[in-house]
Amino acid sequence: MKKKQFLYTLIILFICFLIGAMAVGLYISEQIAGSSAKEYLWEDKSRVESHILVIIDDSSQTYDSEFEAGIVEAADEYRIAVEIKRIPPKNYIEDVVDELDKALYAGMDGVIAHTSDNPAIKKKIQELYDVGIPVVAMEQDIPESPRITFVGVNQYDIGYMAGESLAKALDGKGIVAVISEKNYDESEAREDMMLLGLREVLKSYPQLYLEQIDYTEQGVLSAETIALDIIRNNSEINAFFCTSGTNTLGVVQMLIDNNMVNKLQLVGYGNDPEIMEFISKGNIVDASIIADYRDIGRQSVLALVEYAKHGFVSSYINTDFEVIDESNIQDYMKALGDGDE
Repeated sequence: MKKKQFLYTLIILFICFLIGAMAVGLYISEQIAGSSAKEYLWEDKSRVESHILVIIDDSSQTYDSEFEAGIVEAADEYRIAVEIKRIPPKNYIEDVVDELDKALYAGMDGVIAHTSDNPAIKKKIQELYDVGIPVVAMEQDIPESPRITFVGVNQYDIGYMAGESLAKALDGKGIVAVISEKNYDESEAREDMMLLGLREVLKSYPQLYLEQIDYTEQGVLSAETIALDIIRNNSEINAFFCTSGTNTLGVVQMLIDNNMVNKLQLVGYGNDPEIMEFISKGNIVDASIIADYRDIGRQSVLALVEYAKHGFVSSYINTDFEVIDESNIQDYMKALGDGDE
C-alpha cells in the first residue's frame, strides 16, 4: 500500500511539474506576445501568418526609422507579427541571451538579432535551431553558429570605399587614423575586414598611410577624447575615418572645439542629420558611408520567409550602401525629402 501511495505521489508531483512548466512557458509567451501592443508592427494578431522577434542594440543608429520601415514593409506583405526588443548596451550579451531564451519558450517562428560572436549566444542559437526556430544575424556575423544567414553591409567594401574617399580628400597624400567601436565581446573580426578593404586601397597610394587604430567604448565624448589624444601625440596625422555615426560626431566636436576645422579631413559613417549638414557645408565632414537601413530590415524578414518556404536561404545577404559627399549631397537630401512626403 505504501509503495502504491509513494508511486501515486510521484505521478502527482510529475504532473504538477509539467503543469508548472507549461504555465511558465505560457507566461513567457504572453509576455512576449502582449508585453506592449504598440510595439507590434502588425496590429491584427488574429490574422497573422507567423510571429517573429527582432532583437536590436538600442544604442546603434543603424536601427532608425528606415530600418523599422523595412521591417514593417516585409511584415505587412507576408502578414507577420513582429515585436522589437531594444536592448541597452549595459549587460548586452546577458540580455540578448535572455531574450533568445524567451523566444525559445514562446515557440516563436523566427528571430532577427543584432548578435555577437559570443559562446553563450552561439549556444542559445543552437538551441533555437534544434527546435526549428531560425535565427537571422545582423550587424555582426556568427559564422560558426547555426544562424540561417547574415544580413548586412559587406565590411570589406565599406573599408574600400572609405579608402577611396580618403584618397580623394587628401589628394593621395596623408596619414590616416581610424576610430572604431569595440564590440561587446571585444572581437575585432568586423573591423579586420573593414581595415583589409581600406589597406587594399592604400596599396595604390604610396604616400597615403594608415598610422593608428583606436577603439571607443561608447558615446560621443569617448570619440572626441580619443581623437584629441591622437592629434596631440602625432601631429602628422591629417585625416580620420570613423566607423560609426557616434564616433564621426565625436571627431566633429573635437575639430570644432579645438579650431581645427579645415585642418583635417574626415570620412565618417551614417546618415545622421548633423553629419549630412556638415557634408553640405563642405568644411568639416568630407564624406559619409551610408547603409541602406530599410533594405537591411526588409531582407532580414524576407530571409525568414524564404527559409520557412524552402528550408534554406543564402548564407550571406549583402545589402547596398552609398558614399555621400559634396558631389551628391544635394541629390541625396532631395531624394530623402521626397521620400518623407
